[in-house]
Amino acid sequence: METPYERYLRLPSLLSLQRPRTPRDDTARWPDERLFIVVHQSAELLVGQALVDLGTALEHTEAGRVRPACTSLRRVTALVEALDQHLILLDHLDPAGFGAFRPLLEEASGSQSPQFAALFDLVDEHGRAHFGRTRDTGGGAGTPPVRGEEQEEPAPSWRALHNAVTRWRVRHLLMVERMIGDGAGTGGTTGLEYLRSRIHLPPHRPPV
Repeated sequence: METPYERYLRLPSLLSLQRPRTPRDDTARWPDERLFIVVHQSAELLVGQALVDLGTALEHTEAGRVRPACTSLRRVTALVEALDQHLILLDHLDPAGFGAFRPLLEEASGSQSPQFAALFDLVDEHGRAHFGRTRDTGGGAGTPPVRGEEQEEPAPSWRALHNAVTRWRVRHLLMVERMIGDGAGTGGTTGLEYLRSRIHLPPHRPPV
């Protein structure tokens, strides 16, 4: 009988989704492929929550609610930082072990993730717009800040989020380099060259 905890989280369904293509009796490859699947599925859950909170932040910003916008942005940043640390799990996947089941991925690639793409596009669009600002005057689209919220500014929160995404991209690049070197990506990308092109460093700001 399922416990209330299992029913609430739908654990039986959730735990049935890790289905390596490696035969179960292949004790050398099956655990490696399952780890690979677990890392990527759990990452998608975290990114999904980040998109929810980022959408909330943008709604607050548009309405001039600066303080709750910053609160939501900080949570998105925490989620991205968790994703950054999350990649450490793949340090425990040997490149030879990955290579053994990599053909089973066929054309599947992280570059095809619509959630990661949406998150990074939004952060690139809104985050880079706040570099170089020393003070914001309010919300988005000309909306003045709600009274009592003038002391908190969104620019630092956007910059922190943009920097967290950049750190994730760098760690991901280093992980891929360890796994496949200069080889092509599984989704037909150029591998490291493609990943390097996606790293957007903040503009240099001379010291004050």
